[in-house]
Amino acid sequence: MCLLVSKQSAVQQCVAELRAKATEFRDVFGDEGRAHALEWAARMVEQALRSESDELLTLPEASEISGYHPDSLARMVRDGQIPDLRPRGSKSMIRIRRGDLPVKPSKPHTPSADVRELASRLLKRG
Repeated sequence: MCLLVSKQSAVQQCVAELRAKATEFRDVFGDEGRAHALEWAARMVEQALRSESDELLTLPEASEISGYHPDSLARMVRDGQIPDLRPRGSKSMIRIRRGDLPVKPSKPHTPSADVRELASRLLKRG
């Protein structure tokens, strides 16, 4: 069971638990196959988290996820609170990295992909 830990997200804690269980399978039961499978799953979840965190969003997309109005996000970019990932001097639309996006305290956390959807994507790859 994955528990929420103060300095780690629930997903990061689950990855740590997968790795611990892999070590247990290897060291206690000598089950290299199951240990390897759990380590693979942990790597896939970490890769998905990194990939999602690096996704570039437009202001409307960022607004929908964060709960902040697009004008508020644009102001945060202008004030240097959020990095603007447009090329320097570009007049194109502001781009915000998902990992840099603030989430409005009043907005309930709803990840863009639930565990079933993530597992489905991982199974299609593997």
